Amino acid sequence: MMLIQRLLPIVALTFGIAFAAQAADTTVRVISDRTPSHLEPLFEYYRTLTGVEIESAFVDKGLIARLQSRPTEADLIITKTADILEEAKQQRLLRPFDSSTIAAELPARFRDADDAYITLSYRPRVIFASKERVEPDSIETYADLTDPEWRGRICIRSGYHNYNLSLLSQMAEDQGLPAARAFIMGLHANLARRPKGNDRAQVRAIYEGECDLSLGNSYYMPIMLANPEQRAWGKATYLIFPNQESGGSYIMRGGAALTTANRNVPAATQLLEFLVSNAGQEFIVNTTFEYPVRDDVEMLDSLRALGNRQEGIEGGRFKANFIPLDAIAAHRDAIVTILDEVDFDSDR
Repeated sequence: MMLIQRLLPIVALTFGIAFAAQAADTTVRVISDRTPSHLEPLFEYYRTLTGVEIESAFVDKGLIARLQSRPTEADLIITKTADILEEAKQQRLLRPFDSSTIAAELPARFRDADDAYITLSYRPRVIFASKERVEPDSIETYADLTDPEWRGRICIRSGYHNYNLSLLSQMAEDQGLPAARAFIMGLHANLARRPKGNDRAQVRAIYEGECDLSLGNSYYMPIMLANPEQRAWGKATYLIFPNQESGGSYIMRGGAALTTANRNVPAATQLLEFLVSNAGQEFIVNTTFEYPVRDDVEMLDSLRALGNRQEGIEGGRFKANFIPLDAIAAHRDAIVTILDEVDFDSDR
């Protein structure tokens, strides 16, 4: 609520009081797989600013399947995993947007080439390491996780989870499928246990001494440090941004798109524009602990502290590898096949 009160007078001027009057008495239907608490304050703020009602539906998983089964349910889709927007595009579930505002304010690397979807925020998939048992300079790349030194010392969630499928597909595009295969096999050989749990469960396992390293999204560090019940997990580890001397860390992206069943294109497009505005980005960054897609939106202090043990990282800023989502999607099936061949999620 404090963020709403602080931003409202500013954006009422910069985003346009005329827009608020024009858009009043309209409704935009949104479906999302993001945590409701990440979006509901933003929707409340937008409603206060514009008078536009947001009808929201939240799903834990299966967002594309939901859209397929109920194609007329939503005007706009917001997801924590933008990779699935490329899948939705290929299935003709998305409607290209037409916005000079987005074209002018959002860098091309955050827009689909056909304007089918946009990236709203991003977070790197990083390495969590034990402060007690892993020296800061002992790992620099994802490939380092396959070194025999780490045999029986790595924990990870299911290889088939969207986050890991995205990372492995990015690796296949960046370094070639043979390199991705070698990584999968080497990583599997070094696992301390069967893949299970979420990203935070792996950090907890490091804290409890079950393993020394894990892969996870960067935002879990500030989330854990802010949670009294999980703070000890975060404090027992430090974060490594991999591949800083080459192409950069692979990233997970949150995104949004209009649906083909959109019954209110102008209002939905204006909401899309708001999501990439300064105010929209500040909301997203403050609730998700992700990196903004605008250079003029400040990072959170909790993000600036990330990577403070890593040489070359200052203020949490890292080199990201912005691989196009369509290129990532092209490798997904091949990655699943390799995971099957290795029996990646099997018991150790």
